[in-house]
Amino acid sequence: MSIEPRAKVAPERVLPGPAPMAPESVAQERVVRRICARVAPEGMDVGVAELPPGGLQVWIDTPMPVGEQESWVLHHRMAREVALVGWHCEADADRLLVLGWSAACLHNRVRLLQSGLRRLADFEPTAQRAVQLDGRAPGDTPAAQVVSEVCAAIERRLRWPERLAELDGFERGSALPHLQLLLAQVTGLEAKVAGACQEHLVMARVLARAVCEHYARHTDLARAQREVLAESRRWVHASSMITGSAGARPGSSGAGRPHMGLAERRIAASVINHGVPRVTPAAVAPRVAPRAGYPGFEETEEGAR
Repeated sequence: MSIEPRAKVAPERVLPGPAPMAPESVAQERVVRRICARVAPEGMDVGVAELPPGGLQVWIDTPMPVGEQESWVLHHRMAREVALVGWHCEADADRLLVLGWSAACLHNRVRLLQSGLRRLADFEPTAQRAVQLDGRAPGDTPAAQVVSEVCAAIERRLRWPERLAELDGFERGSALPHLQLLLAQVTGLEAKVAGACQEHLVMARVLARAVCEHYARHTDLARAQREVLAESRRWVHASSMITGSAGARPGSSGAGRPHMGLAERRIAASVINHGVPRVTPAAVAPRVAPRAGYPGFEETEEGAR
């Protein structure tokens, strides 16, 4: 009985595993996850994975299926927040696609940051909220806790600190020159907005602590709030005093004035006259007699004397 010789078995083929994500994709995934987790309702997880052609895909990751309408709303809400960073997004009821940088979205972010800087130039609303102590009485809660809670409430109202914190450690770049310029402009404006927000938080901390100290002296909260607010208004409004009192330069309308920080305001409030030039009245100005020989000069008997 003949037996057919056994054929050689080919060695087992090991399929390659998924390729590791590029460092820039990992950083992008971390940022997108932070943004979408903030937008999603509490207790709802968000899945983020790399999209094979490039980009990321985001979906709602829950054990129980989510209704189509609710899923559509959530994905579009996430798309709006992610697009505010500058990425082009496409969303439907199943998932959110985060693609490359968009010039239109980056221009929109520039406008938002510039608008935020203009609003942050007004310190009055922050001062009024800070002296209110977020509705708390200093006698019932330790002063340090009151100050901390006031700063946290101001930070939530400003909104920008939380959104800028989501981009911590994220290096943005592009191979296209016009996108590189837009990203550089965005980064510069974000630094200015972050600095302006920090000044609001510093002022809130100073004023809240001052109210607690005034209250400890005479235990009259309303009086303490009035006194601290009156003390702060002199340097809170310093930039408006200078703008209104200083003479305008020839050919300028006053538009485009740079943001004046908190330290500059306090220094400006201590400067006498706020830059108002002294004007000598015409009635007391010394009269200078014209020299002989100039056109229009006629020496009279009184003038010769």
